[in-house]
Amino acid sequence: YEIMPSLVGSEMCIRDRLVTKKTKMMKKILVLILCVLVYSALFAQSNEDKKTVFQLSFVPPLSTNGAYSHQYTNTVSLNLLVGISRNEEAFTWGGISNIILNDAKGFQMAGLSNYVGNDGQGVQSAGLANINKHKFSGFQMAGLANTASAMTGFQFAGLVNIAKEVNGLQVAGLVNIAKEVNGVQFAGLVNIADKSDCPIGLINIIKNGEMGVAVTYDALGSTVATFRSGGRYTYGIIGVGYNHKTENNSLVAEGGFGAHIPVTSWFRINNELKASTIGNDSDEPVLNTGYSLIPSFRIGKHIELFGGVGINYMMTKDVSNSKIFPNHSLWKKTGSTKLQQLYIGYQFGVQYIF
Repeated sequence: YEIMPSLVGSEMCIRDRLVTKKTKMMKKILVLILCVLVYSALFAQSNEDKKTVFQLSFVPPLSTNGAYSHQYTNTVSLNLLVGISRNEEAFTWGGISNIILNDAKGFQMAGLSNYVGNDGQGVQSAGLANINKHKFSGFQMAGLANTASAMTGFQFAGLVNIAKEVNGLQVAGLVNIAKEVNGVQFAGLVNIADKSDCPIGLINIIKNGEMGVAVTYDALGSTVATFRSGGRYTYGIIGVGYNHKTENNSLVAEGGFGAHIPVTSWFRINNELKASTIGNDSDEPVLNTGYSLIPSFRIGKHIELFGGVGINYMMTKDVSNSKIFPNHSLWKKTGSTKLQQLYIGYQFGVQYIF
């Protein structure tokens, strides 16, 4: 029992020494950080041309360029959370965001956003958005949105791309918006532009383009009202209708893309890739997909007559729908749980062009 007090005292002494060492170490680290920041601030004030090869930033003004980060042109910037600079010349990485007040060149990558106050050139990648106030040349990729006043190159966004002038390619999961496009717009749903000859989307609102409403009939017995919209060369198709060969579950939905081959002012050849489902109100609808070659004739300013043939594949898991399938086929496979068929079909219709 007499030994116990001495052991306890020794243990407390060791603990005190460890705490003291840790405290001294933390103080040294803090002093070192403060020295770096003070030196950076002094260096920033004495550097007249405000250029540096490397910037390390936590959040403004905690960076190697101090409180004058917004005046600096950097070759490489490593921003642990957020960084700010005047220009970037080669590589910029931001854990959250890069804020570049003037021009950016090279590669900018951020967890959430890249902002460029003037022109961008090179590659931009952001988890949320790339924002360029003026011109951008190169490749933009964002999880949500890309914006630029004038874009030359490629924009890819999970949701939306926005630009005034586009020379290249816009690809968006939902919407592309532009003024004048010299290239291609591809959107999962909508393309919007004043001028765009090659929009690829289900709905294309093009000011100098073409929009119309058509009624079609095909070899399966489906009558469908469609909205067709696009530019000079490409267009989108979306529609609903009715199939008279089914007793129940007769609702038809249709969507696809088309391409015009202009021949004369009153004649052109349309190429269409479409997919439709018959019996959308049932658990097992009939799926029909195919390609059609369709000559069309313009009558006056607003009326177009068209008709043609195509190769189609159709499938259903509801064998009671067998009577919808054509009697002729290029290939056919039947079973107790699935019907498949490859056949030559036709469609014809009339369109009113706005």
